[in-house]
Amino acid sequence: MTGFGAVPADARGALVAVAVALVALVAARLAGSPALRGLAGALGLAAGFVAVTGVVGASPRQLPERLPMLALVALGAAVAASLPRRWLRLVAAVAGVLAGAWWLAGAPLHPDTLLRAAPVAIGLAAAMGLAAWRGGGVVMAVAWAALAAGVALAAARGPHVAFALAGLGAVLGAAPGRSLGLAAARVPFGIMLAGVAAVPVLGRAAPADWAAAAAPALALLAGPWIGARLPRRIGPWLGPALAAAPALGAVLLLR
Repeated sequence: MTGFGAVPADARGALVAVAVALVALVAARLAGSPALRGLAGALGLAAGFVAVTGVVGASPRQLPERLPMLALVALGAAVAASLPRRWLRLVAAVAGVLAGAWWLAGAPLHPDTLLRAAPVAIGLAAAMGLAAWRGGGVVMAVAWAALAAGVALAAARGPHVAFALAGLGAVLGAAPGRSLGLAAARVPFGIMLAGVAAVPVLGRAAPADWAAAAAPALALLAGPWIGARLPRRIGPWLGPALAAAPALGAVLLLR
C-alpha cells in the first residue's frame, strides 16, 4: 500500500497534526503574523483529533467521541487567548478550561445533572488548568509522549493511543515556531492533555488507567525540578521523562 492508507491507523492523526501545524507556521512566516504562529499548535490539535474519529456533535455515545469537539473548543480558547491584553488572555484561558471540563463531563444543562456532574467537572477543570499552567516548552512534548506510552501500555479499548499521538504530533509540529510557551499554545495543549488522560479513567477506571494518567502529570509537576539538577543540555528532556517513569512502570505492574 502507498500513500495515506499505508500509515498505521494510530499514527494518522499525528501525521495530520504535524502537517497542519507546520503549514500554519509557514503561513505565519509568510504573512508576518505572530498570532497565527501562536495558533499553530491549536490548529494541529484540532485537525489531528478530527482526523482520528471525525466530529461527533450533540450527545456522543462514547467518551472518546467527545475529544474532537473538545479540540475545537480548545482551538476557540486559543484564538481568544491570543488577544493582546493580558487580562483577556486570562479570561479566555479560564473560560476555555471551564467549557472543556463541562463538555467532557457530559455537557449537563439541567440543575440536577449539573449537580451530579460537578465533582467530575471540577476535577477535570483543575487538571486542565494545571496542565496549561505547567506545560510550556519542552516539558509539554515529554508529557504527551508519556501519555501516549501510558495509554498504550494500559491497553484500554478505544482510540486513546491515536489521540495521544495526535497531541504529540501537534506539539512537535508547532515546536519550530518557538511558541509553546504562549498562552495560545499552553491553553489548548493543557485542555487536551488532561482530556485524553481522563477519558480512560472516566470510562474504565482501571488502576492502570490511573497510572497512565499520572505519567504526564508527574512529567509536568516534577520534571522541571528534576531537570534543573541535570546537565543543561539534557535536563529539560530527561527530567520530565524520569519523573514520568515510575507511573509508566506502575502501568506495567497494574495492567
